[in-house]
Amino acid sequence: MPSASDDSAGSKKSSAVRRIAIGTALGLATFAAVFAARPVIAVVVAAWSVLATLEFLRLLGRAEIHLSRWLLPILNAAIVAAAAFNWLPQFLLAPVAVILLAAVATRETKPRVPVYGTFVIIYLGFLPAHLILLKNLSWVRGLSPWLVFFPLALTWVNDTAGLVLGKLIGRHKLSPAISPNKTVEGYLAGLVFSAVLAALYLHRVAPFAASPAWWLAVVGIGLGTLAQAGDLFESVFKRAVGLKDSSAALADHGGFLDRVDSLLFTIPAFYYVCLHLR
Repeated sequence: MPSASDDSAGSKKSSAVRRIAIGTALGLATFAAVFAARPVIAVVVAAWSVLATLEFLRLLGRAEIHLSRWLLPILNAAIVAAAAFNWLPQFLLAPVAVILLAAVATRETKPRVPVYGTFVIIYLGFLPAHLILLKNLSWVRGLSPWLVFFPLALTWVNDTAGLVLGKLIGRHKLSPAISPNKTVEGYLAGLVFSAVLAALYLHRVAPFAASPAWWLAVVGIGLGTLAQAGDLFESVFKRAVGLKDSSAALADHGGFLDRVDSLLFTIPAFYYVCLHLR
């Protein structure tokens, strides 16, 4: 007869297999979207934006901040679509105006409703739309799709190094009130791996190919820091309402927002670096 320890071991093994399977599927889907035609990546980002927005609105709802569950997802999808036509950032004024007018039309007496509504379209509409802007930039300048893939690869390496080495050698908590499992050692390990990856990766990709290795390492450290900040920023909202994940949509991987919270900061930052390089 199987013992309790056997059941526990089997459960952990099943969880690990499920986590690897889902993680692999997400990675392959993301890779395919980045290297596909521009309309494909726009559709993927728009779908993710809508799903992540719905998750975030549920988080806010637990804090008694109730926003429209139909208007904001639609506005974020529109922002992503605007990015596909290179209408950002000018187009952003239209969704902001809609939110403010909706507050007036419904006689909303709580200022936090339009304020949080504006925050949501920036956080989960405008920021993720930068992946499409980066794709457009690479296409217009005739650059490799590997340039678009770089911030995703760096964020994954940063997160993985921080998680693994943080568990192995971590002794000092980075931000115990926000994310109890993060350590200073894991954070520094993530930066080291980010610097190395940037120096090796970007050296082979225009417009960074002629840049010195030390500068590419600095870019990696900067993006690695932003990746950690993006993760902690989302955790602020989750801890405020007592949740570990934004949802259970992706099983052990949490929700759609959990998987890309770090990218919301790294992709826009990398886009603006590329924008000003010739």
